[in-house]
Amino acid sequence: MNEERDKFITEAMGGCWHIYDENKPLMTYSLYAYVCEVCKGFILGNNNFSCCEDFTKLLTWVRDRQNLEGFVEKYDDTALMEPKENNTYRDKFLDDLYRYLEK
Repeated sequence: MNEERDKFITEAMGGCWHIYDENKPLMTYSLYAYVCEVCKGFILGNNNFSCCEDFTKLLTWVRDRQNLEGFVEKYDDTALMEPKENNTYRDKFLDDLYRYLEK
């Protein structure tokens, strides 16, 4: 996980980069969860855009932005959604998006 990149993209999406104490989890039915000190939300953790679930949310957000229409069209959807760990194609997309949004 590239935390700096994922934090920047999360905040660009209008989301909260959660601050929480990993040593104080709340036990749910089957998962550990936390309460964010910033937004007070009940959370499982921060976005990790290297994983398919969080990346899917990001891709939907990118496609809904007119200013990013041309950006996403340069990438192959099948390769982006490949569920394998360490998807270098997805990481390239994320790094490129990070640099694009920084400008």
